[in-house]
Amino acid sequence: MSDFLSNPWVKRSVSVFNLAYFAVVCMFTFATFLYDIEFAEGKEVTFFVIYFLASVLFMCLMIYSRREICTKFVSVMLLPICFALILFNWGNWILIVPPFIVGLVMFFASGVHETTKVVLGTIYLLIYVLGLVGFLVLKMLFGGSSVITVLDQDLPNNDEVFQLYNDETQWNKLLEVTKEENLISPDGKYKLVLYDVQDNDKGRVKICVVPYGQDIELKFFTLKQKGIEKTISNKGTRGTIPEFGWESDGKGGYRVYYILSPGGKRGTSTVNENNMPKKNYFEFLGIN
Repeated sequence: MSDFLSNPWVKRSVSVFNLAYFAVVCMFTFATFLYDIEFAEGKEVTFFVIYFLASVLFMCLMIYSRREICTKFVSVMLLPICFALILFNWGNWILIVPPFIVGLVMFFASGVHETTKVVLGTIYLLIYVLGLVGFLVLKMLFGGSSVITVLDQDLPNNDEVFQLYNDETQWNKLLEVTKEENLISPDGKYKLVLYDVQDNDKGRVKICVVPYGQDIELKFFTLKQKGIEKTISNKGTRGTIPEFGWESDGKGGYRVYYILSPGGKRGTSTVNENNMPKKNYFEFLGIN
């Protein structure tokens, strides 16, 4: 057995196999740059256990093959990839912690020359310290302190906001206007979303349009399209559910109609491919 484990070709094969872990972390990083990740109900713990055990297994394989070139490459590249993963998934520690620990351990345990470790270690330390400080400053500057809650039929899960709409009339209206058939455009391309926005002022209710049918459903989670959102109205009053929905624009397309309060003025907004905003790739910074 010892002869088998000490065989250089076995170590080289394991080293190449370690690239699979690096590829998975890179895919998670790229996917969460483009999409929000939403775990399926009851699958979050299962995913974390599998993710954690896989990370431990690959860390052991990397330590075993630490002097091989592929493992050396993974060892020095995991930390900068994990930095991007942190930026795109701030607060989602399930995705961040396992690969970060693997990257940190392997950076010091790998067979990379000590001088290279000192130079890269200094660069990575600066990237993490200055990068995270800059990231948090930008989030505070652009993100503000607003708390945004989706107003839908799952609202009772948010007790604080639910109290604003717990009046029987408003709650029944919310249940009616947020039915799936009312939210999705007749051509199936867009979906209406109603937001409660709590800020330093009196707050507001927003009506927005997002693309529909562009999410990617996987076994443990769904990658939800993000960064494409058209604001129809942001003048609604908190605690009051507006009336809104889809109607024909008379030109073969569709538009959104809305009435923000009982007896209020009726407004409309045309929605099509030409006036939907481009994807915002910097949404993770809080830039709208």
